[in-house]
Amino acid sequence: MSFRTVIITKESKLSLRMNHLIVKADELYKIPLQEILCLVIENPSISITGHLLNALADNKIITLLCDKKHLPSSFVIPIYGHHKQSRHITKQMNWKKEYKELLWQKIIKNKIAKQKQVIQYFYRNINVSFFDKYIRETQLNDCTNREGLAAKSYFNIILDSGVSRNSDEFVNAGLDYGYQVLLAVFVRTIVSKGYLSEIGINHKNEFNPFNLACDFMEVFRPLIDFLVLQNVYNHFEKEEKRAILNIFNEKIKINKKNYFLVNAIEIYLDGIFKFLESGEANYIKMPVFNF
Repeated sequence: MSFRTVIITKESKLSLRMNHLIVKADELYKIPLQEILCLVIENPSISITGHLLNALADNKIITLLCDKKHLPSSFVIPIYGHHKQSRHITKQMNWKKEYKELLWQKIIKNKIAKQKQVIQYFYRNINVSFFDKYIRETQLNDCTNREGLAAKSYFNIILDSGVSRNSDEFVNAGLDYGYQVLLAVFVRTIVSKGYLSEIGINHKNEFNPFNLACDFMEVFRPLIDFLVLQNVYNHFEKEEKRAILNIFNEKIKINKKNYFLVNAIEIYLDGIFKFLESGEANYIKMPVFNF
């Protein structure tokens, strides 16, 4: 069972030997690939072999590469993730419009409810009844954009006055870092199940290769928000990044049981794919966050 989050912070050489990750820096480290859940390459001054890159993809290890600011900028995913990929993509292209619209409505309602949870936890003096109004008003496919209205109110609360979501402010940096980690997990899981991350149910940006992952991860974004608000204050450095990466050790309740993040996401996605093929809403299992 994979459980380790490996972070490469020093200039080093990464290679593969006997199904182990070999890290050659000041010292030599040897880690079985089967134990690695996530590999974060924070230092861009590393060299890595093609054999290792292939092994990371084959073993479905979440692999994040960071830029010169030590923020995630790309990740490694296989081209073919499932032996029935062609069959699943054909199904994906034929998902019914009414199923997609209903699913998006459920996703947005659940996301707004979780945003309300975050505000209730950190800002107990704020009246959050307006979130309930947005939830009630969310229609099929969120055609009246309640998500956008809720997000505007939400980020006006959790970000400092005058700070926009596109700034380099510390909380913003933490959110971007966490969202990229979450996106990598969703893309890896979607591809491993044989679907195209490019073709979304609501996100349809021609320049975004991860539209489907962006759709499905919306429900989990408030979990990142919670971790950032809990750990990021006046700076965003090594300690704060480690706190966000600890998300892999978080237990999440789904289908009345507690699971680690990656397992919970798999259960969540399995239910969604079954719903999109059958239209049976009972297959949809939303996560529960106990803040």
